[in-house]
Amino acid sequence: MRLPAIVNRHKSVVESFFSLSVLNGVVLLFPLLTLPYILRVVGPANYGVYGFIYILVQYALIFNNYGFDFSATKQVAQHRDDKVYVNRVYNAVIACRFLLFLAGLCFFMLLSLWLLPSATQRWMLLGGLSLILGNTFTAVWFFQGMEKMRYLTIVNVLGKTLFLLLVFVVIRKPEHYVLLPLLDGLGYVAGGITSLLIARNRFGIRLAWPSWADIRSQFRSGAAIFGSTLGMTLYRKSNIFILNFFVGDVALGIYTAAEKIITGFQGIISPISQALFPHLGRSFVGRTYRENIRTLIRVAKYLVPLLAAATLFVVLFSDWLIRLLCGEEFMAAKELLIVMSPVLLFGGMNYLLGIVGLVNLDRGRSFFGSVLLAGVTSIAWVLLMAPRLGALAGAWAMTLSEFVLFLTCLVVLVGLWRNPDRKPLF
Repeated sequence: MRLPAIVNRHKSVVESFFSLSVLNGVVLLFPLLTLPYILRVVGPANYGVYGFIYILVQYALIFNNYGFDFSATKQVAQHRDDKVYVNRVYNAVIACRFLLFLAGLCFFMLLSLWLLPSATQRWMLLGGLSLILGNTFTAVWFFQGMEKMRYLTIVNVLGKTLFLLLVFVVIRKPEHYVLLPLLDGLGYVAGGITSLLIARNRFGIRLAWPSWADIRSQFRSGAAIFGSTLGMTLYRKSNIFILNFFVGDVALGIYTAAEKIITGFQGIISPISQALFPHLGRSFVGRTYRENIRTLIRVAKYLVPLLAAATLFVVLFSDWLIRLLCGEEFMAAKELLIVMSPVLLFGGMNYLLGIVGLVNLDRGRSFFGSVLLAGVTSIAWVLLMAPRLGALAGAWAMTLSEFVLFLTCLVVLVGLWRNPDRKPLF
């Protein structure tokens, strides 16, 4: 049976979409299995401590990714037929990440001496940094650029399966919460090793230490995107960090649980945008701004109803979701979850307009400015309102910052539409 013409034309993006759908289905399924178990065993207070350590690890992850998930993906997507070039990019990015891992290990361990009050928390952070080691060698960006998402799916499913098994085997008592960051990191290490093997055996990548010129080139290429992703962390990851100074461990654990549910739903709908990033990055070459913005509009017409439906589902079934995923101890998270629900709509559109759109249109600096404004808005809101609203201030900050980013990305794209560059983009 012949495939429809539209499927044949976009076979790579269709394959990427389904591979990522399988991956994100697993990403959703595994928390359904592990999160209720973890929350019931360790309790809200211990989970709040883990949530704070987890955010510190996520900061380290941002530094380790730097911006390569987008800058290197774009390079590989546009030059995938040049095996020599792709091999140089691969080795240079892995080397950059390894150098960042070493620097981050030193920095965050020194920071922990000042920031973390107990030796237990410091050991938790050290265990969590094993996640960064695994991420160093996990070439998500490479598989995306080659539009071979099935390998990305294999790597991630392996890591999450290992984490799942370790949780049920190791986490048996409330005090075992201290092992959660290490267990998560071991899953990433397994994924990193698998990623290296696939790159060598399936794509013929020859591992070698690159020239310093190639390393500097990759650092320069990822700089603008790194600024944007770091700025995104200000409003997507900093709420838990800031709330730690205003609310107790129980309230922090309840907020973390609500945020995890939102993140899980974002994982369900993200395959579309993730698959589109390398595909559109390749197709945008040689076209005008208006032609490419029309493409974004066509995609948005299909994406908005899906995002709106997901948002409505969370609002209508918030009570059921919390009972199922978290348990009765976490019912206070219902209000937080409802307030956070628009993040699904605005966050999904921000990925499309900002990363898929502005980054591929070579407007990374504009996106960085938009992200910076959203991040400052979020931090200012939490600092001002947390003494009065507690954890609810973090929930409102999530929604407010995503809305601000959506508006600013929209303004930039409208400006490009009204004053397009008549020359080809590249």
